[in-house]
Amino acid sequence: MIARRTVPADGAEPAFELVQLGSAGMTVVVSGLGAAIFSVEVPDAAGRPGEVHLHLPEAADHRTRARNPHLGATVGRYANRIAGASFPLDGRTVALVANDGPNTLHGGPDGFDRRVWDVRDADDGVDGGAVTFELESPDGDQGFPGRIRASATYELSGDEVTVTYTATADEPTVVNLANHGYWNLDGLGPDGWGPVHRHELALSCSTVLPVDPAGIPTGGPEPVDGTPFDLRRPTPLGPAMAAAGGGFDHCFGVDGATGEVRPVATLRSPATGRWMTVHSDRVGVQLYTGNGLGEPFAPHTAVCLETQSFPDTPNGPSAGSVRLAPGQRYESVTVLRFGVGDPPPS
Repeated sequence: MIARRTVPADGAEPAFELVQLGSAGMTVVVSGLGAAIFSVEVPDAAGRPGEVHLHLPEAADHRTRARNPHLGATVGRYANRIAGASFPLDGRTVALVANDGPNTLHGGPDGFDRRVWDVRDADDGVDGGAVTFELESPDGDQGFPGRIRASATYELSGDEVTVTYTATADEPTVVNLANHGYWNLDGLGPDGWGPVHRHELALSCSTVLPVDPAGIPTGGPEPVDGTPFDLRRPTPLGPAMAAAGGGFDHCFGVDGATGEVRPVATLRSPATGRWMTVHSDRVGVQLYTGNGLGEPFAPHTAVCLETQSFPDTPNGPSAGSVRLAPGQRYESVTVLRFGVGDPPPS
């Protein structure tokens, strides 16, 4: 079931649409501002529905950048970091706009998460529905070459949300789109969002990228064996974050064949019995535990599981290719599933 409404323009800020998708088990609200997940309500073990995705009180509040750290948004043209705000492409150096010290983060200061995407399609389903947002990014956008057309589709079916990204380009460029969801399966309590320390996380990841203090990879994937990054079994996040130096902001290599949708992560709240699983066709997943969250939230009140290509791949060709040429089509698929009780085996 689908419901749509428009958030009106406010001064120089354009209007955008909110689309609500509903199934028998859950409700998802997505926003044209940043092609973003705004709200997700799922029941707990007692059958009580509750909010499990961080958001500000009103959708219009997400226009305020200082209060909106990419909440649920589609980040791009290149998710994560590009070192030195530049990269080589076809024999020349592409200079980007830096917004994370000397580096470019999530596509730059005016990335895709800050744009209003148009609703291209919105359709009811048997037990859910789907909406597709579309954005055109011009040549030179934040320094990236080529004009691209990107789409973001959110499809709800029963207890699953499938996020599909596509893009095409009119000249060679690089593309890496990801959803920056902020999850807290304890739910929104009367005193706000509590810490995720009691959540249990399991990653289908045998490797992790070592990074410098700025989050730039310093080498190729390394085994997680015997390190605080070995999260291959359900692990309470509180002790794991402490062992990792106060939280995670690291990209892990997903086991299995890139390009095939396969298990990535299982997150569970013992307090509410809720769980969510993540499956994706991407090579990596950025685990971020909200270390830098500020008002109206607090550090470590969410878990982000951003399926994507590795950070700084344009400067590290050994990590694969993120080049998109005319005639090619970029596509990525991520499936989020929600439930209570014992999560399914990965």
